[in-house]
Amino acid sequence: MTYDLVIKHGQLITASESFVADVAISGERIIAIDADLTGQREIDARGLYVLPGAIDGHVHLTDPTYPPYAIPTADSFATGSLAAACGGVTTLIDFAQPVPGQSLLEALDHRQEDADGHTVIDYSLHLNLRDPDPARLAEIPAIFARGLPSFKFFMAYEGYRLPDIALFRAMEAVAAQEGLAIVHAENFDIIQELRRRFVLEGKTGPRWHVPACPSVMEGEAVHRALALAQLAGVRTLIYHISCAEGVRELRLAKARGQAAFGETCPQYLLLTDEVYERDDLYAQALMISPPLRDTSHQAALWQGLTDGTLDIVSTDHNPRHQQTNPPAHPAGTASIETRLALLYTFGVKTGRLSLNRWVELCCTRPAHLFGLTCKGHLAPHYDADIVLFDPTKEVTF
Repeated sequence: MTYDLVIKHGQLITASESFVADVAISGERIIAIDADLTGQREIDARGLYVLPGAIDGHVHLTDPTYPPYAIPTADSFATGSLAAACGGVTTLIDFAQPVPGQSLLEALDHRQEDADGHTVIDYSLHLNLRDPDPARLAEIPAIFARGLPSFKFFMAYEGYRLPDIALFRAMEAVAAQEGLAIVHAENFDIIQELRRRFVLEGKTGPRWHVPACPSVMEGEAVHRALALAQLAGVRTLIYHISCAEGVRELRLAKARGQAAFGETCPQYLLLTDEVYERDDLYAQALMISPPLRDTSHQAALWQGLTDGTLDIVSTDHNPRHQQTNPPAHPAGTASIETRLALLYTFGVKTGRLSLNRWVELCCTRPAHLFGLTCKGHLAPHYDADIVLFDPTKEVTF
């Protein structure tokens, strides 16, 4: 039999196996994996890793400019998805973020209009619920009916965060639909109080970012989010865990049998709080929340990836334009193109991760967690989202 396309002689890397084989594709699906397959078009992948397409479940493209944050992200769906494709990402998940008082379905329609026809890869959306009005909860089943199985909730930032009672009710509503609750876990009241005190003492600038966002309070927020989730009976993913305390709370939740999952990001694995000592535009650009932390927290994150406590690595891709009047660089990182290669270089090549764990973190586990049932695997009947990765090629970013 002759297939539309055959990728020949590559080393297939899945979450559980590594082996040399041919991959046959017809249309948009994988049809067969075997030896000596024939295609109308053939690609010689000898010496290359053949991976299922990577999935980035946490990106911000053409982010709407909602108060109080009036500086949009720098990447559009077109440019961001192209960068993703160049970095081996074949599916991204962004957000629909209705403003308080806005219909969830109306916001979803507008966000899909932003993306449709502009992305060069597949995309999906999470619904970010920012409105504590109980009336919004009645709209949640309609969002699931539209094919969105995940809701994101903030515990921080005015205009975004939900009080605990609203968060608990929303988690219950998501649980009723057997969906996934995603949480940005920080204790915003304490952060605000610490920042207020620092300003009164004249302590401003990047070097005071970490003291204002202490890891112990991130750990507290992760604990509180997981406790509410346990009570609500909802599957829960904690976004961008940056500290040892957060990893510990997630590990405890898993040990008690809770359906709890954790994400970290390349910036937390590869950069440290030393950058804030520069107190310049570069440091301003990295005043992300949660902040970069010291090497002890970095080690805890790598250990969490190694032992399975942390489930996925996403990017929180959120690039910003530099502001010139006054000179400033709003915080945000850009790693949608670099994540897969960075995790290979600093994870696999250093011995922290196996090839299979690398694929699991970036490709297979995200597909499972976000309900992408035809993605994340190299197997017949799955989408032909395939990456050829050259482990010998050197690139300077």
